[in-house]
Amino acid sequence: MNFMKERIDKITELTNEWRSLVGKDHCKDRDFHFYIETKWSYGQPPKYSVLHNGYILHDFDGEEYDTYEEALDGLISFLSKAIDDEKVHQTTVEDF
Repeated sequence: MNFMKERIDKITELTNEWRSLVGKDHCKDRDFHFYIETKWSYGQPPKYSVLHNGYILHDFDGEEYDTYEEALDGLISFLSKAIDDEKVHQTTVEDF
């Protein structure tokens, strides 16, 4: 399996887990969309950024990456942290 497919499969798995975690709570459709933006500027090679415009995680415009693969890894990190934080939040809220 190639690295690109592995990353895309991982992101698909993480977005499904995210949906399962927050989908039962008050959320909006935009909480389930994540983007990698490509920016070409001034004749330079493109830069890639991870973006999310949601209510739960709020707006996120991550750092710029030099390659699309690095941006995929950035999205994996972003989603993994969001999932871990949400699990802690849900456990804490349930304890009250």
